[in-house]
Amino acid sequence: MAGAVDTDAVATLESKGIAPIKQQFRKVKGDGKADSDALTGEKRPHDALESNGEGEFPTTEDALENAVHGDGSSAKKPKFDKSARQAGRRGQNKKKERHQAPVQDDFKLCNALAQGNECPYGENCKFTHDVTAYLAAKEPDLEGPCPQIKAFGSCKFGPKCRFYGTHAGMLADANIVIKSPNDIIKNGVTRELQKSLRSNNASLPRTEEYLAWLQTAKAVRAARIASKVKESPQDPTVEDANEQSAASENPIPQAEEQSVTETSACNEEQALNDASTEEASVVPGTAQPVDTAADKPAEPELSAAEKESLKKFDYDPATIRFRCDSKKRVDFRHKTYLAPLTTVGNLPFRRICKQFGVDITCGEMAMTTALLSGQGHEWALTRRHVSEDIFGLQIAGSQPRTILKVCEAIAENNMDVDFVDLNLGCPVEAITKMGCGSALLEQRGKLYDICAGANYALGSIPLTVKIRQGIYTGKPVAHKLLPLFKQAGVSMVTLHGRSKEQRYTKLSDWSYIQEMSKLSGDDMLFFGNGDILSHQEYWNYIEKANVDGCMIGRGALIKPWIFTEIKERRVWDISSRERLDFLKDFVHNGLEYWGSDTQGVNTTRRFLCEWLSFLHRYIPVGLLEVLPQRINDRPPPYVGRDDLETLMASPNSNDWVKISEMLLGPAPASFKFIPKHKSNAYEVEG
Repeated sequence: MAGAVDTDAVATLESKGIAPIKQQFRKVKGDGKADSDALTGEKRPHDALESNGEGEFPTTEDALENAVHGDGSSAKKPKFDKSARQAGRRGQNKKKERHQAPVQDDFKLCNALAQGNECPYGENCKFTHDVTAYLAAKEPDLEGPCPQIKAFGSCKFGPKCRFYGTHAGMLADANIVIKSPNDIIKNGVTRELQKSLRSNNASLPRTEEYLAWLQTAKAVRAARIASKVKESPQDPTVEDANEQSAASENPIPQAEEQSVTETSACNEEQALNDASTEEASVVPGTAQPVDTAADKPAEPELSAAEKESLKKFDYDPATIRFRCDSKKRVDFRHKTYLAPLTTVGNLPFRRICKQFGVDITCGEMAMTTALLSGQGHEWALTRRHVSEDIFGLQIAGSQPRTILKVCEAIAENNMDVDFVDLNLGCPVEAITKMGCGSALLEQRGKLYDICAGANYALGSIPLTVKIRQGIYTGKPVAHKLLPLFKQAGVSMVTLHGRSKEQRYTKLSDWSYIQEMSKLSGDDMLFFGNGDILSHQEYWNYIEKANVDGCMIGRGALIKPWIFTEIKERRVWDISSRERLDFLKDFVHNGLEYWGSDTQGVNTTRRFLCEWLSFLHRYIPVGLLEVLPQRINDRPPPYVGRDDLETLMASPNSNDWVKISEMLLGPAPASFKFIPKHKSNAYEVEG
């Protein structure tokens, strides 16, 4: 029967991880047979937000011209010299080709002059003061009104703006409203704060109090362990416990800076983690056997100051772990949550997701060491748009000192945040080598000290965490951590259903997430995360896994309108023109945020191309035999229902630049785009 779905064929494709695209849209070779080049079981690009950077996208126009234009002709793949590429990548600067300098004007105008001010350098200024000559050499203006004037009522770029021709008319409008950028984009950090953090002069009393207490507590823990070893030298239980503790303390090397007080002796670090069979499963607040005088371990000799420091905090005498005061916890039940996404989860993109109805947004992961060194680009990750009504910051660190300092700086400087999220799930080697992200998952004692201390330093701001199943596949540890997080005062836990080893391969284990939801109880929210690309999957996990909500990451990059689908419980067969419209919105957001001068235009272009490296993976609803699209299914070569839809499906980074030119004008010759999130999937080899 015409139009009938071949269920056997569809099942075969799905079993191989291939998206079941309707036959009439499948791209064909010159012999009229369906092109099966993509059906070989290869990994698809961008299955991970971060990759090992060893893959290459095809950059030869002829190789993919047929995929873009859909003329039915076959294209021979050019030979690819893999050895040459590898030879060029040996050594310490393996990713040097990734560096992309900002694209600026060749003929540069003085900033002070552009803003209508007097240049403080006068004749010694290294930039031109000849506005007429600058305008003659500048790239042509772009179409449309100036985004800066439209948003703020003025444009700080003056003649440098790529919409300068519209300034006179827009500024003459009697209805123009002048707005401060700080009223629209929150959390602009001051130079004074950056300088005080960089010079270690910031006043952070809660952090210093807790760290002083923690140092004393570590000494007590270490003394207890030493006492047990001394009293029972032949006890295999004690010896085994200490061996296991030493092995589990640092499963991944740590390179983040460590002060003298943080770099402890081996026995102290053993005490910090599961240092004995009695302490291995101890969580503050749980029932413990009563010590008798004979059983009580020896306590170290403490100075008067140390004894006084120990009294400042309420702690469990069995474990010497800080007991957090209870605080108001977040209530995000059944709210949609956009995951914090490195690079692509920028403020302009989050605005697009707000446009489609997401409830909770979170800034990109910020490293505590970079924040404490006052780096402006890292503090920029904390910025919040006024439309983000529930917003959090995500931080990553490996030491209590750096994490607590950042938490207290956020709280004491009145930053406009609803929660702070601690990243305990990042699997990227560059992060875990520093002891951050998922490297902390098997260091339960240290993790408790960090979470309890961060909760204390944040004051009234709730603390949430994002974790993975564990470090190693088949060895989950999340079930051991949930009771710990409860006692540390964590408001919400989000569990990604993969291990660090898996990164983003295989499927997210929602059966394990379901088991963990039972352990979380009613006093701590529990969200699941992984592989959601449809409203059917979202509501299925909410109901069957019994989670309080789901965090969505890659699914939102591939189809940000997923939040509309979830709220309306419908499938949206969005057209290519509708998709182009929200790309225009992204561009407007980018020009408003990054600037409307040449550098701002091409920064917007770069981040647009980064997003398109995910967005092209969306397969239009009308092209699929079976719904919904699954996030890990890769499509065979296909053409869309119109030329724009076909172009948007191209995996060629050159075509992403073409799309950017439809919105931002021609890319300058100096603009080079190398996708950050690459894989080996589309390597062009002979």
